Amino acid sequence: MLNRKPISLPANFEFHHLGYATASISIESELLSFLGYCQEGETFIDTIQGVKGCFYNGSGPRIELLENLPNSHTLTPWLKNGIKFYHVAYTVSNMNESLNWAKNQRARIIVDPVSAVAFSGRLISFIIFRNGLLIELIENN
Repeated sequence: MLNRKPISLPANFEFHHLGYATASISIESELLSFLGYCQEGETFIDTIQGVKGCFYNGSGPRIELLENLPNSHTLTPWLKNGIKFYHVAYTVSNMNESLNWAKNQRARIIVDPVSAVAFSGRLISFIIFRNGLLIELIENN
């Protein structure tokens, strides 16, 4: 067992949701309703990310259900491997500072900051850590 000092998130990181990959939002939404979840807001289509999605609130953390748009393969690697929960998302007050923090933790930026339909055009970015943990950063402006 390695004795490493735990890494703590910067104070400006606030949990937002868990990202859930699915082949069918309609099927998964039925299952979530059994767990007391309800859709929050409208379903969105993000052609830049190649996904259709919506958010659900319930007795646990907020969940973002996402499915590939036709001819998109954004979620295919996770779906092929049977992975449903695939990212953790945080709002951040400053995207550049947050990305610099991630780089200092030896995380790799896999999606540079880009405008996102799901967040009214606010910037998002995806970073991945060496252990495979995928984090979405959502600028809070």
